[in-house]
Amino acid sequence: MEYKRITLDYKSLDPYIDDRTLDLHYNAHYRNYTDKLNKYLNDINYDYKDSPIYLAKHIDILPMENRDEILFNLGGYLNHSLYFYNLTNKKKDIPIELLNLINKYFGSFSLFKEEFIDMAMEVKGSGYTFLVMDKNNKLRIINTSNQDTPYYYGFTPIMTIDVWEHAYYLKYTYLRKKYLENIFDIIDFDKVYKLYLDNIV
Repeated sequence: MEYKRITLDYKSLDPYIDDRTLDLHYNAHYRNYTDKLNKYLNDINYDYKDSPIYLAKHIDILPMENRDEILFNLGGYLNHSLYFYNLTNKKKDIPIELLNLINKYFGSFSLFKEEFIDMAMEVKGSGYTFLVMDKNNKLRIINTSNQDTPYYYGFTPIMTIDVWEHAYYLKYTYLRKKYLENIFDIIDFDKVYKLYLDNIV
């Protein structure tokens, strides 16, 4: 069974993300990474018995041939899956349990948002900003370039914002910070907290 894109539980994110961008991002970019990942895995007769997250954590099981292409598209698949999973068209309050964690590690939600946006503004070219858990379940904010996933570096991502230009340029042009400030209003923090709980070790 090949890896599949997640199914969106929303049809529109307007006015935060315009419908044209959402369509291109989900049905072109995300689909392309998914299709290419499956193609490269089929080329090595991969049996799909493990999850893509497991594969990202155990890249040594991949043959050296085409490994770079597999990792690039695997990262693209995982990063887009998390990005679209994190979004909602319904404004929601942040769960108090997650808010307490954010206060613990960042001081307050406003300081967390400020640090996250500042980090995302530092991404040179293309990449992502993530809220991740380290091996001790502590929360951190990190950047990755291109389609690298935090799993490659020993972190578990629970929230991300895509800062490749295709994620925002049609609506926001070069105004990346405005995109970042607005998209925080449609992050589903219930799902962020669920991922935290699911990954506590």
